[in-house]
Order: sequence, then structure tokens, then C-alpha cells
Amino acid sequence: MAEDPTSEPTADRLAARQTGESRIFAVVVTFNPDAVCLAELVAATLAQVSGLVMVDNGSREDVSRFSLLENDRIVFLPLGRNVGVAAAQNAGMELAKAHHATDILLLDHDSVPDGSMVARLLQARQQLSSQGIPVGAVGAVAVDRRTGKRAPVARSREGRASFAVPAVDAGPIEADYLIASGTLISIEALSAVGPMNESFFIDQVDVEWCFRAAARGLRLFCEPAALLHHAIGERVIRVWLFRWRELSVHAPLRNYFFFRNTLVLFRSGLVSAPWKRYWARVLVLSFVAQTLCVAPRAKRLAAMTRGIRDGLRAEAAAR
Repeated sequence: MAEDPTSEPTADRLAARQTGESRIFAVVVTFNPDAVCLAELVAATLAQVSGLVMVDNGSREDVSRFSLLENDRIVFLPLGRNVGVAAAQNAGMELAKAHHATDILLLDHDSVPDGSMVARLLQARQQLSSQGIPVGAVGAVAVDRRTGKRAPVARSREGRASFAVPAVDAGPIEADYLIASGTLISIEALSAVGPMNESFFIDQVDVEWCFRAAARGLRLFCEPAALLHHAIGERVIRVWLFRWRELSVHAPLRNYFFFRNTLVLFRSGLVSAPWKRYWARVLVLSFVAQTLCVAPRAKRLAAMTRGIRDGLRAEAAAR
């Protein structure tokens, strides 16, 4: 019997389909971007993909005036207001699909791919798929431009959440979730898992999607040789909470969404016990550190408190 082209892809079908010719479109979400960094991103990315969809989330400056957009392989989509990163990514991915993309490369506006990043991601995905592995996504290793540190891979092992920086030549490493920026997702995987959760707006959007992919039998991998120059948070500070810790600092509004979305995620049924324990510790430590050490303290306290309240209300409503 012929396969119904409208049916939802199974994990086995997905593995078979992910080895063909690729037409990769990058989807870049911008919000008040730095023009110099964005120009670097565009130049580095266009050299590696078929096209680029730039979705502007209501920036103060008219991003369309940037001369870097004068390229027939760039599609500019101004949304006029900030609808959240999830909704912006979904809009960009739909536009990329309309341009016959087979794969989506997600990028933040402050991320610059290494020259071979996309090729390495695609090679890793094809290698895994040729082994019959149903791949949800393959992600790059983020390298913080300010510190030079490589981001670790998130995995749960022996009942514990763990993070480890893999060797560059280690080959694809299975991960429990990936940071969105620098992640390659096939259209087939996107169809199987569904779009980003727009109710999350920002924060934990990528984590929720990855956990949803795993629940559908798809696997996630990091390719250590694929590097993405990135900056997490507006700045990084060191705080003492039983030991010295590095804390990525965002605007107070992000504190709200981080707390709310993490609590909503807990109730989703997608999160394993090791990650629940890990994120619970993160919430407690973040609440203390942000309240005591990061100005404006009162605004952050109010934002986190509202996030907890709304997260628990959403949790109760989900029962």
C-alpha cells in the first residue's frame, strides 16, 4: 500500500527521509539587533545555506534599512511588534517551507556560525539517519564570545542531570535538549513534533520542543565539531552561593518567563525526574541570586514572584 503523504511521519520513516538532498533555510529572529554582529551573522550564514528568513520582532530601529538585507536570498518578515521568540520562529519556519526548504537552521540575532558549522551539522544528521536513527534535531556547540567557553551537552545519566563539554572530535553526542540557536531541524521532524509552543513566548521554548520530540520517539544530538559563536544573556556575573557561580543576566521580564515556563513545563508530563530535580534547584538558586545580587532587585523579585504565581495557576489548570 502506498504511504499516505498526509499522514504523520513515524520515527522509522523519518530516519529514511533525512538522508536526501537538502535545501537549508536559516530562520533568524531579530529584536533590537546590533548591526555589526548581524552583518557578521548574515555573511557567515549565507555562505552555508540556500536562503535566510529574517523575522523582526518589533525592533525599535527599522531593520529593513540595514544594507545587509539587500540580497535576493534574504526574505525579510517584519512582525511590527514583539510576539515572542516562539511565534516568530514559527512564522519564519512557515515562510521557509513556502520557499521549499527541506531543513531549518535556527539562529538568534547575536549568533555567528563557524565557517563549517552547517556542513558538519548536516553530515552528522545524515550519518545518524543512515544508521536508522530517527533524528529530531542536531545542534552546534555554542562558544561564548565573551569568555571563550564552550557550552556543555545536557544529558541525564544514572538518574542525574549532567552537563559535559565533549571533545571536538567525539562525533555526535546524544543530548536531552538543545539550545535553539545553531540547531538544524528537518521539515519532516518539524511535522512530526509540531511548531514551537507560542504560549511560552520566550525561555524554555527550545527545551519544551526537545522534550516533545523525545516523547514522539525522536532523538537529539550535539555535533561537537560544529561551533556557534554566541552570547548567553546580556552579561555574565559571578556570584557566591555556597561556591562561585557564573550567572547569565537578562532583563527582569525574562525572569518572569523563566519561572513561569519552567513550572508549566514541570506539569506537562514531558520532564523526567532528573530534570525536574535539576530545574527545581536552578529556580531556588536563581531566585536567591537575582534577588540579592542583581539590580534592579525589586523588579526582579516582583517578576519572579509573578512567574511563580502564574506558573502554579497554569499547573493547577492543567490537572
